[in-house]
Amino acid sequence: MKQLSLICCIFFLTATAAFAQLTSPGGSATTQPVPSITGSLPDKSSPTLSQDAMIFDGAVDPNEYRLGPGDILQYRSWTNNDAQLLMVSADMMLMVPRIGPFSAKGKSLAQIQQEVGEAVEKGFQRKAGSDKPFFTLSLTQPRRIMVNILGQVELPGAYAFTAGTRAALAVAVANKPTQRTSLIGDQAFQREEEKRKREADRLKPYLGEGAEKVSSLRNIIVSHSDGTTDRIDLFRFNGTHDPRFSPLLREGDVIYVPYKKINEGLIGVYGAIRSPGDYEFVLGDSLWQIIRSAFGPSDNADLSKVEIARMNPDGSNIGIQIIDCNAIKVGAASDVALQSGDRVFVRDHPDLRELSRVIVKGEVAFPGVYPIGRSNTKLSDVIKIAGGFTPYAFVAGGTVTRKRIDIDNKDIMMDDERKLVGRLSNLEVEDTANFRAMTESRQGYVAVDMHQLFEKNDASADITLRDGDVVSIPPASNSVYVWGYVGSLGYIPYQSGWKVDDYITAAGGYAEGAEKSRTRIIKARTRKWAEPDKSIVEAGDEIYVPKEATYPAGYSLQKAAVIVGILTGILYAVSIVVALRK
Repeated sequence: MKQLSLICCIFFLTATAAFAQLTSPGGSATTQPVPSITGSLPDKSSPTLSQDAMIFDGAVDPNEYRLGPGDILQYRSWTNNDAQLLMVSADMMLMVPRIGPFSAKGKSLAQIQQEVGEAVEKGFQRKAGSDKPFFTLSLTQPRRIMVNILGQVELPGAYAFTAGTRAALAVAVANKPTQRTSLIGDQAFQREEEKRKREADRLKPYLGEGAEKVSSLRNIIVSHSDGTTDRIDLFRFNGTHDPRFSPLLREGDVIYVPYKKINEGLIGVYGAIRSPGDYEFVLGDSLWQIIRSAFGPSDNADLSKVEIARMNPDGSNIGIQIIDCNAIKVGAASDVALQSGDRVFVRDHPDLRELSRVIVKGEVAFPGVYPIGRSNTKLSDVIKIAGGFTPYAFVAGGTVTRKRIDIDNKDIMMDDERKLVGRLSNLEVEDTANFRAMTESRQGYVAVDMHQLFEKNDASADITLRDGDVVSIPPASNSVYVWGYVGSLGYIPYQSGWKVDDYITAAGGYAEGAEKSRTRIIKARTRKWAEPDKSIVEAGDEIYVPKEATYPAGYSLQKAAVIVGILTGILYAVSIVVALRK
């Protein structure tokens, strides 16, 4: 008796495990029955939801979505607040409890919703004054479908998607073969790659280099099992998200991606466009449609004067047509049809509000960066905005420096200046050398007399600033710098009325070997060299005493010998000429 009981228990456990495997497809942990909303126990006969199938690239439009076998819909009756999951059968029938069967063949979700609604209205009587719907019928999970993708994609073959997937996503997946190498195996993947390469090599004489990358974006065909076809236009779909150019897929669809037919023409879209470039021409293309497909105009685009450039058949003349796309955009004018070879140019709005600024540094109340107008901001305006000069400013020594720019509005660097020397064919050797030396010390100063402008209030000395100018106001100097061949070079306190000799005496006098006659004053404001008897010494000036020229021993004798040699050569040449004439 005990043995019989044990055998019964084992049989019961085995049967239970087998039943569990049958009611759980594939044994997947992600596949589970959905309980009723009323809280009742799960209905073993109801379809199940799989999280693996919940893949969408956008919301499903009931008017666009066509039902097929395996679609799971939720039917909810508001008469008893009960909800059920319904599946479209393999023979395209939808069974709605207490309402009846409905054929889903070739019908959209919206059509089935309407048919079920009409049947419910006939079978149930609405309460007086109630506008609450009797039921709702919605798509809970699209079915899984198989789609073949052929032609010029990275990895042609069969792919599994949901019926809520658009053709554009399917083509994108087929162009990323690395996502499938683990599924098909390395050897199979290599064979596909070799086959694709052979095909590309075969067509290179006709399509040129890079033939494997010239797949069409605008003439992709989707062939449906009912014999109908749709055209995929990835260019227009990506730019506008119009579902007409990337339909939802159905089971058995075949997507064919052909080569781009360059010989059938291109359309160019340039200028203030978010994605400018050359695109395939398709019969029916129009101006505003192409601009939108190229992700639309940029924020600063001038749509009032869009240009269409069109060549005549023999290519000898180009005609320009100006179109107001603003009117087309708001529906006040019709769109303009384009032809193969047209070029569309969208210009930017002219913006004269250039972000110009100058730098003010040194002895002003508020040093920093200040905005200026393009052609109307004066130096005096900027100094006023900067709070004026501090009590320590050496106004007369202020400078304005400016970067040099070329015709392309680029800074001219020192290397660029050096390169110019080699192109100066009309200069002598000495001139070229001098030009090179001057270039090395060029500072880019703007001619301005701040002493005349600010201390003498002469408005005619004012200048207009330009973007990038640097205004420098040095601190006032209460000394004069004496250097060169003097006894003790250095700064000497400035003394009003002192002359050059007074400062040299204070610096220890002339040193041995100094050339007194060539002593010069270097002016702090202009950096000019002035003779002592033609200028007064001011605070900040420099006094420079050069060294006498020294020559090596025997220099005078060598110089005399050279002169004698030159004269002897001249006399000898003259004597030869005279002898030849006799």
